Amino acid sequence: MDRAIDPRPSRRKRLIAIGCLGGGALLLVVVWATSFTTSRVRVEEAKVQVGTVEKGLFREFIPVTGTVQPIQTVFLDAPEGGTVKQRFVEDGHMVKAGEAIIELSNPQLHMDAINREAQLLDQQNNLRNTRLAMDQQTTRLRDELLNLEKDLKRLERDQRIDEKLAKDSLLAHNVFLNTSENLQYMREKRKLVAANVRSDSLFRLSQVGSITNNLALIDQNLKFLRDNLQNLVIKAPIDGQLSGLSVELGQTKQRGERIAQIDVLDGFKVRARIPEHYVSRVSIGLHGTFTHAGKEHAIEIFKVYPEVSNGEFDVDLRFVDGAPTGIRRGQTFQVRLQLSEDMEAVMVPRGPFFQDTGGQWVYLIDADGIATKRAVKLGRQNPDMYEVLEGLQPGDRVVTSRYNAFNDADELLIQ
Repeated sequence: MDRAIDPRPSRRKRLIAIGCLGGGALLLVVVWATSFTTSRVRVEEAKVQVGTVEKGLFREFIPVTGTVQPIQTVFLDAPEGGTVKQRFVEDGHMVKAGEAIIELSNPQLHMDAINREAQLLDQQNNLRNTRLAMDQQTTRLRDELLNLEKDLKRLERDQRIDEKLAKDSLLAHNVFLNTSENLQYMREKRKLVAANVRSDSLFRLSQVGSITNNLALIDQNLKFLRDNLQNLVIKAPIDGQLSGLSVELGQTKQRGERIAQIDVLDGFKVRARIPEHYVSRVSIGLHGTFTHAGKEHAIEIFKVYPEVSNGEFDVDLRFVDGAPTGIRRGQTFQVRLQLSEDMEAVMVPRGPFFQDTGGQWVYLIDADGIATKRAVKLGRQNPDMYEVLEGLQPGDRVVTSRYNAFNDADELLIQ
């Protein structure tokens, strides 16, 4: 018996398939339309900063703050501790080399110096007595040798006479033998004394040199002790202006404590601090400029300090054409320190846009006032300009203000 087939399941499948195809097509249309849609933002011209790309000499430099300092400064520290007994000059006065500044009092140092001096003088006397005894020993041995030589000559003369008398049987044989024996004894004794004289000479030669060196060392120690007492009077080592002197009578100063400093005012230098990431690019001979009294002056590095503290290091700079008139110690300048030679380059003015794009793109403004994204490649920079390597040409106008308010729009309509 035949059974009728229900057509509804097949119809439902066709409807589902058609619905899926339609939905997919609609999704593709939406995606296609979205991909070709450009996002725009309207911006008032007064609210953006615009810079013009230009071509010229690019100078890579960094701005640093320099402080004027004397060309030479000598610090005065207390060689010995003590109590301030007397102050001879006031802070800020000009002083001459050797001029007394303050005097310290230290009774314990005086007592120690007296005791030490007495010990050194005692050692000095002992060494001199030793040298005197050695001289006397040498003199005694030489005198003994002279006496022996005199007696030996006399015995040799007697021996010759006794020998002749003995041949003529005019002298007893026993007497002749006694004379010969005495002569032989004197000869041996002379050899012994002569050997003692030679040994004494060699010993004295070595000892006298040692004693002389020890006496010279004692003299140096005595001089050091006396000079050390003189150090209680602190004197100016050079001519210059005294500064930083802050002492009062009766005040106690420790050994090595800073007393004051003397500045040589015959010339000036500029001390500047530079961030440490420039340490590999900063060297002696690097030039810079600064402005004083409306004029630009040249300056160059002549000393680089290797120590880095708080992320910075120090350099000393000198004036190329002499110090400007009217500068004072402690005065500060904004120095533009040049890191490379001037080179022809395409440049765009600096601006905060770099913080938002990392220098990878900019908004380029066309003749209709519409700014569109332009990929760029930037190189070196200075406080005024970025070097443009790719993407821009001289005469182009770009937005240099912040981009974060534009929500990454594709175009800006500047009104």
